[in-house]
Amino acid sequence: MAESILSEATVGTPQMAAERDSRRALCLAAALAEMAVIAISAYLAFVLYHLMVWGGFPDARLYGWICAGLALIYGIICLADKQYDSLGAEWNHKARVRGAVALSLAFVFLLAFIFLTGAVTNYSRGTFLAQLAFTFPAQFIVRTLSQHALKAARKSGHWTSPGVLILVFPGVEKPMRILESLSSRQDEIRRIYHLERDASALELRTILRDSRTLHCESVLLLFGSDSMDAVGRAVEILSEMPIRVQLLPISMLEFMRCSRIGFYGRARVFELASGPNWIMDLLLKRSFDLTVAVAAGLLLLPMMLIVAALIKLDSRGPVLFRQTRHGYNNKPIKVLKFRTMFSYEDREFRQATRDDPRVTRIGRILRRTNIDELPQLLNVICGTMSIVGPRPHAIAHNEMYDGYIARMSRRHNVKPGITGWAQVNGLRGETDTLEKMRGRVEYDLYYIDNWSLAFDFKILLMTIFSKQSYANAF
Repeated sequence: MAESILSEATVGTPQMAAERDSRRALCLAAALAEMAVIAISAYLAFVLYHLMVWGGFPDARLYGWICAGLALIYGIICLADKQYDSLGAEWNHKARVRGAVALSLAFVFLLAFIFLTGAVTNYSRGTFLAQLAFTFPAQFIVRTLSQHALKAARKSGHWTSPGVLILVFPGVEKPMRILESLSSRQDEIRRIYHLERDASALELRTILRDSRTLHCESVLLLFGSDSMDAVGRAVEILSEMPIRVQLLPISMLEFMRCSRIGFYGRARVFELASGPNWIMDLLLKRSFDLTVAVAAGLLLLPMMLIVAALIKLDSRGPVLFRQTRHGYNNKPIKVLKFRTMFSYEDREFRQATRDDPRVTRIGRILRRTNIDELPQLLNVICGTMSIVGPRPHAIAHNEMYDGYIARMSRRHNVKPGITGWAQVNGLRGETDTLEKMRGRVEYDLYYIDNWSLAFDFKILLMTIFSKQSYANAF
């Protein structure tokens, strides 16, 4: 068993227990600070609204209880979501967004309680909107300040990160590079053990003893597919300690980003999925698609009618062009576009190139401004496409690279989109080389594995305002 000690400045010192208690106290302080700010800002919004609108306000004590209840519900939701768990990974991972979601849910539960009980009859819509306007910025500011304060404390040495032991089993190459690429929790690695496949119980109990001496709060096991027996023995022994035992199968590292704990009967299992596959995510995604598609369709309808007339005047042929492309789960779909070429044979696929003679005069303008994609709003409304997702390739285009790019078919684990993460990063246009297509696929897979509604909003805004989204459009 080989050992690599990364940090021994505080190994075995009496300060370790005190530092762990101080971390927990700081977590509690962060939670109480946010709850206090939310309660105060909600009450201040109530006071200011009623003074400005009504020149006075009703039972201030009752509204005080309402604001305190809102803060309490918010704190419970954050604690249940592990947003303060040692101020570690859960704190750092999308902390501001998750905090805003928790506050939104707190308002929902508060309004539901008021409605069902009828305990408050004078809680006006104006007060509710004022509290929304005050509490969300306040929550965002206090969480941002807490994150900056924690970062400064780490740099100055006033905050000691939770300790972790690393167990590396055979088959794991370059563990330090893996740990560096994953280090968002900012735990302090106290010691790394490189175990043999037949690690003895004595070696494992030595690690168990060290975890007590080093005051570690978690043990991370890095292992390959051929080390399961050794991992099982290690987990059995390490479970004797009140610490977190975390398992990281390196061969499944890429898919662990889109996993969760599920159930098969009474057994807990890992569920792997890409994109918005959980029920709530699907509802959010579909609602976003319909809202944007219908609103954009109605708003842009006059312009689309003008474009249709210009296409008819510019060249012979239909206004709309239909091409068969791969959709969700590789199912062929008909994608709509404004016709931008004089002629096009679907059987003889050839991507448009710069100064392509097939492109019409009006077609060049439509392609450079992405207006030719607008008819795909109908695809979105019909459910074959999304507003945001990997751009659908022609079937012949996919077949051209089939077998050359690993995981390319994973692009079809979600619905194709009118715009996508690859497009807003300048990876659109002709993909005449393997490297260009590989780059586009990597961006598409990143989107799938990191999907969120906020990510869709970001891509939509970049589509409209970013210069890169118009790059290579010809």
